[in-house]
Amino acid sequence: MPYLGDYIGHLLSEMTIARMHADLEAVRVAEFYASHPLLRFMPVPHFRLPEMDLDVPVVIKEVEEPRADESPRGGVPIAELRKTFDQVLARQFTKQGLDVSPENKKRLKSALDEKISGLSQPKETAVDVHHIADELTNAAVSTLTEVQDLREPIEKKRIETLETELKNAIRLEFLKLRRPPPRLKVLATTQEIREAGPSEIVTRIKLKLTEQAVEWTSVESEGQKLDRLVPE
Repeated sequence: MPYLGDYIGHLLSEMTIARMHADLEAVRVAEFYASHPLLRFMPVPHFRLPEMDLDVPVVIKEVEEPRADESPRGGVPIAELRKTFDQVLARQFTKQGLDVSPENKKRLKSALDEKISGLSQPKETAVDVHHIADELTNAAVSTLTEVQDLREPIEKKRIETLETELKNAIRLEFLKLRRPPPRLKVLATTQEIREAGPSEIVTRIKLKLTEQAVEWTSVESEGQKLDRLVPE
């Protein structure tokens, strides 16, 4: 039983593949035209799919329920983010060789607890993990700057390095914690829809697709040549 989003995604993928096969056929015909003494002076046929209308019948079979303390649009419980931040911060202390006293760790914990409470949102609202990662990192570095003895240049350098590496590491870890939102499971095959019941239970999704192609182009960036996809 597929998810509705996956099913529609497969349909869109098939439309893209159809356009790809049309282009491959245009290339084959172009080579044939080039080898023909008369056709080589004529335009090569090239078909596009500028607009498509899809009428997709489905039967909604199951609606997944949001997990406890989680947004209906998916996300991560903020308490889990706080726990993960502490783990990553401890690893960074070891990596940077920062010796933080128990008293300063308590101050740091209080500052982070205060910051995370201000970032709490209703569970109906999706959590911006990048924003929370940056806010917690800034709070940790600011507190360490206040409580640590930073008179030695080497210690200041460690704090600066900690800020950069902590922000990158915590963003990555927070992204790993994200969970997909609740999904809709549907019946999609002709036989399943026929056997599901009367036509009143069938949901019809009408899609209008407009083609927009992209093409490869080369650009110069910082002395390097990069290939990018841009709208044609």
